[in-house]
Amino acid sequence: MTFKILVLKTTNNLGIFKIYPINNGNGITIGNTLRRILLSSIYGYSVSYFKIKGVLHEFSTIKGIIEDVPEIVLNLKKIRFKLKKNYLDIEKEKIKIKIKNKKNKIYAGDIEQYSKYFEIINKKLVICNKDESVNFNIKLIVDKGIGYLPSEKKKEYKKFIPIDSIYTPIKNVSFKVINYSYNNMNKEILNLNIITDGTISPIKSLIESSKILINIFNNFINQKQYYKKKDNETIKKIYKKIKKILNTKLEKENFSVRTINCLNSSKIYKWNDLVILKESDILKIKNFGQKSLKELIKKMEKRNLKFEMDIKKYN
Repeated sequence: MTFKILVLKTTNNLGIFKIYPINNGNGITIGNTLRRILLSSIYGYSVSYFKIKGVLHEFSTIKGIIEDVPEIVLNLKKIRFKLKKNYLDIEKEKIKIKIKNKKNKIYAGDIEQYSKYFEIINKKLVICNKDESVNFNIKLIVDKGIGYLPSEKKKEYKKFIPIDSIYTPIKNVSFKVINYSYNNMNKEILNLNIITDGTISPIKSLIESSKILINIFNNFINQKQYYKKKDNETIKKIYKKIKKILNTKLEKENFSVRTINCLNSSKIYKWNDLVILKESDILKIKNFGQKSLKELIKKMEKRNLKFEMDIKKYN
């Protein structure tokens, strides 16, 4: 049975939905699943690194700035970034901010003019207070992520100071299940409330979470074969078999004369000489063309071999 989704209220950051009729007993399952996905799996953007001239670590103070660096960091974490309408998706942006004197308050909204991709939702958030004679120069790296990522797990930019990132754009999700009668059958209504930070609409977040669930369950639907867990003895037998294949000479595998001659010319005599290479390495061999490559791949697939194998574990 197809159910209806009524939008009872929607704003930039609040969505109230009524979903019905749901089969008896499924309301809690659907509500709880959507809630978990919404809170854990929706992408967002956050400041990930920063750099201020003369600041070597996040416990410093800055001349002419009232707040110390830890306070500035706390405020940077709160900035909510939303992609501008012209851009569907980006991974990251390095933003260079140069605010000359005059201003004594630096707001999150001041960052927007320096960004190519983002608009700031909470423009009135105060980043810091400063003396009017002092310039405020800072570099930010804003990137895309899911959930929460602590600073100690970030090592990409060595000259920048990493900070904890709160990526999730979903602030709260709640639901309530109501029983009712529909065509003389017991059915349920799911009332779902979604609160976002304004960087994504509640309707879009509901659609995105549903797509994530579809992709997850498609793995079960499209699975061509289900595998049983192999015990240690079975794994040992498989490894032993592959080890034997890896030590087999290629000249015993009924390759064409051209293919064998090309491989031998590059000192590739056994499977273990071959599988550690990349496909592009093979094509660099003199006179080794696409026809020989197809022949090679066909025989590799037959033996459950592939390029760039880690053969150490089979020894």
